[in-house]
Amino acid sequence: MMRTEQATTQGLLTKHGQIVMALARALLEAAPGDRLLPVQEYADLFQAGAGTVQSALDFLQDVAAARLEPRGRLGTYIAEVDYRRLWQLSQHRPMIGAMPLPYLRHVEGLATALQAQFADAETGLALRFMRGSTERLQALASGVIDWALVSRFAADTASAHGFAVDQCVAFGEQSYLEGHVLLLRSHLSAAQLDGVRLGVDFLSADHTYISRAISRGKRVELVNIQYDQALDLLTTGVIDAVVWTNLETPAALSDITAIPLRAADDPMLASLSEAVIVVSRGNKAAANLLQAVLDAPAARTIQRAVIERLRIPSY
Repeated sequence: MMRTEQATTQGLLTKHGQIVMALARALLEAAPGDRLLPVQEYADLFQAGAGTVQSALDFLQDVAAARLEPRGRLGTYIAEVDYRRLWQLSQHRPMIGAMPLPYLRHVEGLATALQAQFADAETGLALRFMRGSTERLQALASGVIDWALVSRFAADTASAHGFAVDQCVAFGEQSYLEGHVLLLRSHLSAAQLDGVRLGVDFLSADHTYISRAISRGKRVELVNIQYDQALDLLTTGVIDAVVWTNLETPAALSDITAIPLRAADDPMLASLSEAVIVVSRGNKAAANLLQAVLDAPAARTIQRAVIERLRIPSY
């Protein structure tokens, strides 16, 4: 650790440092134009002297974490904030996000883009890869992670499953995947699915929805599977069919037919194709940092380069 970093860390262990951290957390949730509380109110809130609070506010301005604008009797307002610096001062850890398992190049592309943009912003990022949107949303609700990447469909329906989330970054259609196909053992007919064993990853809200949609009104046996094991289960005959992503369908699957599922057949397919980042409801600190660091169009450019094998995935 560099001497200046040691000094900063040691300084934050003092009462002054503790107030700096507390004020940094408060400003991390604020926006330019917001009015600060009077210094004495912060002093009462943090059980510190007014002089200590004022010194901490001066420090935040000295390190360019924020620029404050006094307006006389109207109070002091926030003119500018650097959410990256405020996160460093208040959290002292990388931001933690959860993504799907990286078995799709779409996921690898976005993971590469997110790591690159956080690195450019000199902000730490720790990625965790979790199977199923339900598992990622549970981790978010428990506070284990700061944000989760899911489909827009999963984000839109999260509240129906008991998860309170806010969508803060959207990457556009086909950023999560580029369409679905139904993979079916060739001796079976897509027009007649009665009796078919359809593999479903019930930890994925997306996979569950589309699998139930195509089997509605038919006598289909829904078999609980792990999505990344679906192709093996299909080729060995453990299941007869599975919904799969179009772009990642292997070119040659022995005795397997790929039947495209069109957006015209179900308007929900568009929301299943878009990747969004969600945070816990009201977590303005995480949302502000993500929106300050991430550039969705630039991230899509990196993602596309990974998908087209023009860039090596790095995450």
